[in-house]
Amino acid sequence: MTTLHTIADRFSSDRDVNLFDLIRRRRGWSDSYLREIESAEHDELLGQAEMVDALEDARAAGKKITIAPDFDMDGIASGVLGYAGLSELGFDVELHLPDYRRGHDVTPDDIAEIAQRWPTTQVLLTCDGGVNSHRGIATARALGWTTLVTDHHEELAPGSTADITVDPCRLDETYANRGICGAHVLYQVIEAYTRIHRPGKLWEIRLLRLFAGLGTVSDVMPLLYENRQLVRDSVSIARLLWAPPPMPHGAFGAPRPDLIDTETSTLMRLLRVDPHHPVYLRAFQGFALVLKAFTQVGKIRGLDDVDEGFYGFYLAPAMNSPRRTEDALEPCFAVFTAPDPATMLCHAHEVIRVNERRKQLTAEYLAALEEADQPLAPWVLFSDAPAGMLGLLANQLMERDSHPVVVVGYPHGHGQSISGSGRAPGWFDIITSLETHPGLRAIGHQQACGVKVAGPEHLDVLAAVLADATRTAALGAANDPAREDLVLGPDTDCDAGLDDLQPLAELVRRIESLKPFGHGFSAPIVEIAIEPLGLRIDRIGADKQHLRLVTRAGLSCLWWNAADTKFEELHQLASRASRTELGTLRFTATLQLNSFRGDTRVQAVINQQIRSPA
Repeated sequence: MTTLHTIADRFSSDRDVNLFDLIRRRRGWSDSYLREIESAEHDELLGQAEMVDALEDARAAGKKITIAPDFDMDGIASGVLGYAGLSELGFDVELHLPDYRRGHDVTPDDIAEIAQRWPTTQVLLTCDGGVNSHRGIATARALGWTTLVTDHHEELAPGSTADITVDPCRLDETYANRGICGAHVLYQVIEAYTRIHRPGKLWEIRLLRLFAGLGTVSDVMPLLYENRQLVRDSVSIARLLWAPPPMPHGAFGAPRPDLIDTETSTLMRLLRVDPHHPVYLRAFQGFALVLKAFTQVGKIRGLDDVDEGFYGFYLAPAMNSPRRTEDALEPCFAVFTAPDPATMLCHAHEVIRVNERRKQLTAEYLAALEEADQPLAPWVLFSDAPAGMLGLLANQLMERDSHPVVVVGYPHGHGQSISGSGRAPGWFDIITSLETHPGLRAIGHQQACGVKVAGPEHLDVLAAVLADATRTAALGAANDPAREDLVLGPDTDCDAGLDDLQPLAELVRRIESLKPFGHGFSAPIVEIAIEPLGLRIDRIGADKQHLRLVTRAGLSCLWWNAADTKFEELHQLASRASRTELGTLRFTATLQLNSFRGDTRVQAVINQQIRSPA
């Protein structure tokens, strides 16, 4: 493992070492802390050995297993992982398409559909759900099926009624890192089975870490301990599936994403060497075509764009969109299971199209929400958006206002329950905070969960809980004021300037060596101060929708989708700066390295503007 000392020894700039050390101190990233979070050692999950035995009994007896996954990105990743892995291992296995209108539980309707479509089913295997699906499990057991549950959600008393349950959040579980995703739970079971019964297939099964890592990021699991190496492995495998756009007109021609041949990717060529089950091959072929589709629409511009950020900001939101917009879920699974590449690619583009619609609808519903009378704002807000979009609205408000928010549907009458969705910063656990209040219930994850209110009379209590928590957090922040991890620019409060970019390039390399970043281990927040004097402002992109700001020292700052709202304002500021003394523009930004024709430079990607000159 790479420690901070070995990272620091790699570079020689004293100034840069100081900046890196400054980030370390402000984040509390000591060598011992980084060693601790890099440990991938973990205990065996309770029930895992019993489930491995049950799977082998099913395979030996030729029993049909039907997988019942959840419908979000983690559920999709889990279902594809299980379908591909068990198929490759010689099981008779089918994959059920869930219905998001029924909620996250496995329901009796799901069991009825499975029994009708695959009447010879004898084993039900759930993934990313099922631990509290008592009615669905009872229906399956009444049919004589063996019920195997893999999940990662909190088991509620009196506990799972399945034959075998593997879940890091079981009531009796002692597994140290409870924050692993549903796909990772199923992966651990299948890998354990392979080690014992099919060790010659370990290479093939370990490639399925691709989907377990995707589920980890998409379900916002903390990137600590075993999750860190899992996500690194997943990104590495994903990059082996990306094929660059060809340049048919020579080195100076424009790339042609439409001509990408995914079969030329490194991993697809490797997989074609030996025979594999078609279901297994299609899972990876589908992932390669997803990358092709995102390259074709400009979300992937090069290999470096295939990272945990792509999972979290592009792929997972797109796969989660159908349930929010009430569109068909089938394309999200079919992109990994359809029988031919052309159909897979069509499904991938349909997923992207629905995601663009989701963005538009989110903006419309957010505007309507903010215009409506909101008596419990800013803690609890009402919306007539589809249920699947309430979490998106809550998340937007939470990120904007930095406090917990619950968005609910409008009540239908006195005594009628109200459903909604809550989002919270890392310092507030919604589920734990609400469970002691009668009439309030939250299910899911502590920072992202569904919320159910027994009736309108309980809404005031919900708002009070969120308000009290925010006031308590604000008092703590006043005693320990926060600041960005690093402030760069010409102002007196800046830690370093932006005139000499070479030390910053080395700093970026050091920071990037600590990837992956995400929940629980976030990337450093950098604030940059830019003088308007001499600032060049260009519209870029196919539709001129992005901005590129270039400072006098040559720092290029990219601001995605900001041209329509910010170009004129910034252009006027730059014009005034030639005649008048102005302050600086302040942004939060991500520093990254950009390589072009052998030349590597630092550039900034602007996240948010936080101050304009007076």
